[in-house]
Amino acid sequence: MTHVVGHRGASGHRPENTMPSFELAVEQGADAIELDVHRTSDGQLAVIHDATLERTTDLVGTVAEMSMDALRSADAGYRFGTDDGAFPYRGHGLRIPTLPEVLDWLPVGTGLVVELKSREAVDATVVALRDSRVAGAGLVTAISFDEQAIERVRELDESLPTGLLLVPFDKVERGLSWAVERRHQAVYPWEGDLGLDPMPLIAQAAAFGIKLGCYVVNEPQRMQQLAATGLWGFVTDLPDVARAAVGRAG
Repeated sequence: MTHVVGHRGASGHRPENTMPSFELAVEQGADAIELDVHRTSDGQLAVIHDATLERTTDLVGTVAEMSMDALRSADAGYRFGTDDGAFPYRGHGLRIPTLPEVLDWLPVGTGLVVELKSREAVDATVVALRDSRVAGAGLVTAISFDEQAIERVRELDESLPTGLLLVPFDKVERGLSWAVERRHQAVYPWEGDLGLDPMPLIAQAAAFGIKLGCYVVNEPQRMQQLAATGLWGFVTDLPDVARAAVGRAG
């Protein structure tokens, strides 16, 4: 069965990369959650997608130039709006979490996909993952668009599963070959880059034992189409919609 990975949690329903978003993704049946990490000026790992604060919080600034305490003062729910123009999470105390905080919370049996947003975050991320119960259970994958970032993960800990994010389509087959050569375990192309017939790519990945999990898929019909191909899984903003569309992974 196709695995459902909550993109920044259940980011279609709650502010992305926040604890309420992660909690909802698990409640909605996600097999794993995906999150993003940046390194702060004091060496901590902030769970936030952008290198800056403006898009998702009420503050401005660059994550790498701020301490974790300074980031904690931001309202991480400030920019999340609904279709009726409301901002239901403003002033509710949502904060930018740290990676260790999420690791301590993560329910037993739930997977974790950690996207490394910068090379500077790699070493500390590997230490945090290696020291967690999640890595010991084989439920975590470190991914990045940056090949050198995940090569560094492999240098530090070959036992930690790694994966490459890919876009556009002409990189997918090359990415699969690269993953095989470098002994990476997963490849995540953009879902549109799978094309109308993803079966050849899926078969190629399966032959080498690589998990092919695309992102970001939010349309129920597309979810069902991809599930029918035998795709390992996909990343979605809407875990509840995905679970209803594809059933539960075995």
